[in-house]
Amino acid sequence: MLALQSAPTILPSRPRSEPARAVDPAAAMNPLRHLFAANRAKLLLTYLLFNVENLLRLSQPLVLGHAINDLLHDSSFGLLLFVGQHLTHLLISSLRQMYDTRVFTGIYTELATKLVVEQRSREVGTSRVAARSSLSREFVEFFENYVPLLIKSLYSVVGALVMLAFYDRSLVPICLGLLLPAVVLNRIYSRRTFELSRQLHDELEHEVDVIDHNHAPAIRRHYDAVAAWRVKLSDCEALNFGTMELFVLGVLVLALLRTCSLTSATPGDIFAVFRYVLMLLMGFDGVPKLVQQFSRLRDLSQRLRRA
Repeated sequence: MLALQSAPTILPSRPRSEPARAVDPAAAMNPLRHLFAANRAKLLLTYLLFNVENLLRLSQPLVLGHAINDLLHDSSFGLLLFVGQHLTHLLISSLRQMYDTRVFTGIYTELATKLVVEQRSREVGTSRVAARSSLSREFVEFFENYVPLLIKSLYSVVGALVMLAFYDRSLVPICLGLLLPAVVLNRIYSRRTFELSRQLHDELEHEVDVIDHNHAPAIRRHYDAVAAWRVKLSDCEALNFGTMELFVLGVLVLALLRTCSLTSATPGDIFAVFRYVLMLLMGFDGVPKLVQQFSRLRDLSQRLRRA
């Protein structure tokens, strides 16, 4: 089992008996950068394991295609290679997930402690501190869930394009045609989710006060409002996804027609090519989640800089 070190200071704190001190400008202006610098070694190790995991994932369609072709020619070598690839990927993935849980729970414990002490030292209201302590989990989740999603998306898009070029270079410009609609749609999506996230966070910052007053109609209005903002965020994501999928369908059809028209293509090659096309498209599917999380963290960073 990998031992965890105590996470370094994330935000400045002081004993209650001391006079209030200014917030560290570096931590206030760029909490993500400050959080990474404070936990660099542990984060780099988990991302190294995740890169190895994704290299093995990227090799799967190629190895599986070889297995299909070898089995069609009464050879089991490709199948044994596929089994070895899959077991290695499974081992690395399992070890990385176990390590991740220990790392990121430790980082959040330290971050939440420092944040609460610092915010209360500036006499920020209890309701807002409680909400911001909970919302600060999103900074840790960014490194835990969204940096891996970014890495996985890059492997899916760039890695799949490289492998497709190996099989048939004409597939590359077909797939790159998705870049334009992806950029335009996600730029619009970014502006919309930032505003919706701001409204949601405004409501969440008053949650403790609403509960403390114990007024049933006000409590109902609060949770109705929270639900409404979450629904709007979900609807915005669904609309962005649905529009993008129309372009994705076009690329799938063109890639399938092109690959099946090649007289030299073997069954294993056709399978591998189609898997790489699907991998590339799934990489594009991860972009809206990254855009939404960046919008949420942008709003949260602004809140932590003010009382």
